[in-house]
Amino acid sequence: MNRTLRATMALLCLFGMMQLATVSSAFAQQVQSPEAFLGYAKGERLTPHHRVMDYVMHVAENSDRVVAEPYGKSYGGRSLVLLYVSTPENLARLEEIRTNNLRRAGLLEGQATALESKAIVWLSYNVHGNEISATEAALFTLYELATGDDTHLQNTVVIIDPLLNPDGRDRYVNWYHQTAGRQPDPYRASREHIEPWPNARSNHYNYDLNRDWAWQVQIETRQRMAAYHQWMPHIHADFHEMGVDQPYYFPPAAEPFHVAISDWQRDFQQTIGENHARHFDEDFRIYFTREFFDLFYPSYGDTYPTFNGAIGMTYEQAGNSQGGLSVITAEGDTLTFARRILNQHVAGMSTVEVTSLHYERVAEEFFRFFRDAAATPYAPHKTYVVSGNNSADKLELLTSYLDAWGISYGKAPEVRSVRALDYQSLDERNISLSSQDLLISAHQPKSVLLNVLFEPRTTVVDSLTYDITAWAVPYAMGLEAFAIERRIDPAGTFAVSHPVTDFSVMPDKPYAYLAGWGSKQDAFFLAQLLQHNIRVRFATQPFSMDGQRTWERGTLILTRRGNENLGDRFDTIVRELSEELGRELVALNTGLVMNGRDFGSSSVPMVHAPRIALIGGPGANPNNFGEIWHFLDQELEYPHSVFEHTHLNRVDFSDFDVIVLPQGGYLNQVSGQVKDDLRRWIRNGGRMITFGNSIRALDDGDQFQQMRGMPELTDEERTARQLLRTEDRQRDAAASLITGSIYYIALDNSHPLAFGYPEFYYSLKSGATAFEYLENGFNVGTLQTGAHRSGFEGYRVKEHIENSLVFGVQPYGRGNIVYLNDNPIFRGFWHNGALLFANALFFVGQ
Repeated sequence: MNRTLRATMALLCLFGMMQLATVSSAFAQQVQSPEAFLGYAKGERLTPHHRVMDYVMHVAENSDRVVAEPYGKSYGGRSLVLLYVSTPENLARLEEIRTNNLRRAGLLEGQATALESKAIVWLSYNVHGNEISATEAALFTLYELATGDDTHLQNTVVIIDPLLNPDGRDRYVNWYHQTAGRQPDPYRASREHIEPWPNARSNHYNYDLNRDWAWQVQIETRQRMAAYHQWMPHIHADFHEMGVDQPYYFPPAAEPFHVAISDWQRDFQQTIGENHARHFDEDFRIYFTREFFDLFYPSYGDTYPTFNGAIGMTYEQAGNSQGGLSVITAEGDTLTFARRILNQHVAGMSTVEVTSLHYERVAEEFFRFFRDAAATPYAPHKTYVVSGNNSADKLELLTSYLDAWGISYGKAPEVRSVRALDYQSLDERNISLSSQDLLISAHQPKSVLLNVLFEPRTTVVDSLTYDITAWAVPYAMGLEAFAIERRIDPAGTFAVSHPVTDFSVMPDKPYAYLAGWGSKQDAFFLAQLLQHNIRVRFATQPFSMDGQRTWERGTLILTRRGNENLGDRFDTIVRELSEELGRELVALNTGLVMNGRDFGSSSVPMVHAPRIALIGGPGANPNNFGEIWHFLDQELEYPHSVFEHTHLNRVDFSDFDVIVLPQGGYLNQVSGQVKDDLRRWIRNGGRMITFGNSIRALDDGDQFQQMRGMPELTDEERTARQLLRTEDRQRDAAASLITGSIYYIALDNSHPLAFGYPEFYYSLKSGATAFEYLENGFNVGTLQTGAHRSGFEGYRVKEHIENSLVFGVQPYGRGNIVYLNDNPIFRGFWHNGALLFANALFFVGQ
C-alpha cells in the first residue's frame, strides 16, 4: 500500500472514529443517572423492583453500549433481566463472542472464528433480598459503564444481573418503607432495623438462592443458570451484605479451598484483591480478606462458577437486614446506605478494570482450565457408573441434572469385570458393566465440576468451613453407583427407558389397577389421584399375582369397588393421569393374590386424603419452613393450610389430619391452652410430623423423644481445654461438630414411614444433635456404628451419635408423632428423602 493510500485510509478511519464518538456522546447525553431518573439522591430511598426494571430498560434503550435481555420471571411474577455492556462494535458481534468462548473452551462443537477473545465478566446482585445495597450499586455501575470512559470495554463484555431475587427484595423494600419515618433512625434497636419473620433474605418460598446454584431447585435459579451456561463467564462476582459491624470483604477467599481449584484461580483472586485494595486505600476505606468466606461447598455464587472455570468471588458490604438507610455501628460510626452503595460500586468497577487489564491471560487460562480438565482430570476417579438397575425416575432425575450442568454422559460398554468403588459400602470390588448402565467419563471439559459433585469422600483440609462438607450426587439421589479409577469411554447415547403401559390390551373395566411406589414422582401421582377424588389403597405387605413379579410395600391399589360413584370417569381419570405423569399401570381382573394379602385384607388400608396444616412463625427456621412449603405447593401440588403459631388460638385442629412442624423452638411461645389442644388433637387421631426437636415444647411428661447429652469430659480433657491457647479454641470447638456430613442409616422398611426404600438410606446430617431410641415406638431409621460416609465429623461426636434415632414413629393415643430428626428434603436437593416425607404425609397412621 503506497503512502498516499495509507494516509487516506487513516483519515477515513479517524473520520469514522470521530463519527462513532459523536454517536456515543449523543447516546450518553440521553442516558440519565439513577438519581435523575429515579428522582432521589444515592442512598436516600430503596428502589423497588419495578423501578429498577424501569431504569435498566431506560439505559438499554438510550445507550449503544447496553443490550437488555429478559430471561425469566420469579415465583412472584417479577421480571429477571440480564444486561450486556460493551462497546457498540462488540455488541454487534455478541453472539460470535459467546459461541467463540464456548468453542475455545471445548464446550460447543465447531470452529471459533478469528475474532480475538474478549474477557467476559458477570456481576450478580441481590441474591439475598435484604442485602439491598447490591442492586442500588448495580444501577450506578451500569450508568458509569454506559456513559463513562469505554477503555475497559474494548476487550471486555460485562454481563450484569441487577436483581437475582426480586421477590425477596420487594418484601424488604415494602416492609422498610412502611416501617421507617420521614427521617431514618440510626438507633439499631428501633423497629426499622428489626426485620420480621421470615425476613427477606430468601425468595418467595424462603429458599436461600445463594445455596441453590448447583441444585437449581428454585425457578429463579433454573432460569438464571440456563443463561449462565450459554455464556460461561471468565469472572463472576456475587455482591452481598453482612453484619453492620463489619467493614468490606473482598477476595482472596478464606481456607478451605477445594482441592479442585487451580493455582491460577487462587493467584488471580489475589490480583483482583490487590486492585480492589488500591481503590479502597485511596479513600481510606476499611476492608478485610481471607476470612470466613471459603471456597468449598459447590452450590454458592462463588464456588459454582469456580468449578466451571471462572474466578468466582463473594463481595460483602456491611449492612444486611439491620442496615436500613443509616445505622450506628459498634464503633459508634454511622453507616449510611449511600456509603454502602458506593463501596459496592467501587468494587464492581474495579472488577471490570482488573479483568480488562489482564483480558488475554484471563481468557486463555479459562480455556486452559477445560483443556486440562479433559486431558488430565485432577481426581483419582476417571469414570463414574450409575447402574441401570436404578429406577427410571431416578435415572431421569440424574440425566436432567447432567444436562443442566453441561456434563456429557452415555451408555456403558459391555465390560465383564472392572475394579470399582461402591458408593453404598465405600469398598472396592469387581463389577460388570452393561449397556443398560449410565457412564460418565471424567475425560471431558466439565470434569472438574463432575468430580466435585460426585466425589465419594470430600477432602476437608480445614474443619472451620462455612457450610456443609458433603453432597455427593449418588447419595443425594439414592443411586446405586460406582467410581472407577481407570478411564472408560461411553459406548453410545444413553436414553432412559420408562415402562410403557399398553392401554389397548387392558380390559375396559378391570377389577383394579396397580402402580408402584418408589419415588417422588409416585407420590405426586398419588397426590393427583386423591385430588381427583380417586380412592386409593396401599399394600403393607409384599404380594404377587402370578408368582413372578413381586409388588412391594407401598404399592398403590386402585380398586373399582369404592370408586363406583365416578362411573366410567374412574378409568378415564386413572389412565389419563398415569399417561400424563409417566406412571406404569397394571390392570387386574381379580383381587385374589397368589402370595401375600388379598385386596380386601386389613393389611391393604385406604389412603384417606390428608388435610394438612403447616405451622411457622417467629422462631421457626425459615429455610426449613420454606422447604416444606415448596414441597407441598410446588412438588406435590397438594392443598394445605399455613398458619403462624401466633394465630393457633383461632384454629380448629379437628379440621386437619396432619400438622407439620418445621425446625425451631417457636411452640414455646404458644399458650398452655394451645399446647393442651395440640396434645389432645394427637391423642384423638392426629398425625404430627416434626422436623428436628420442634415438638419438645409440647412434652408435658409424655416421654416424647429424648435428646442425648454430649458425653462429659474427663478431668484430663477438661484441663487440656482450659489450657488451650486462645487461637486454638475455635478449632477445638469443631471437634464437637458435624458440618453437613453423610451417614448410612439402617431402615426398617417394613414400617410405612420407609415404604419404597431398601433397608438403608443415606442421610445428610447437619448437626451433632442425637436422640435416644424410642422405648414405646418404632425406631424406623437408626444411625449405628461405622455409619459415617463423607464430610467432616468432629472426633468427639462419633460415639455420641452412634446408636441414635434418626427417623421414628411414636403412637400417642389414637394418633402418631413422626420424628424426622435429619431433614429428608434439605435445600430441596436431597431428593432421596422426598419419598420418606411423602410416606409420613400419606401412609403413616392410616
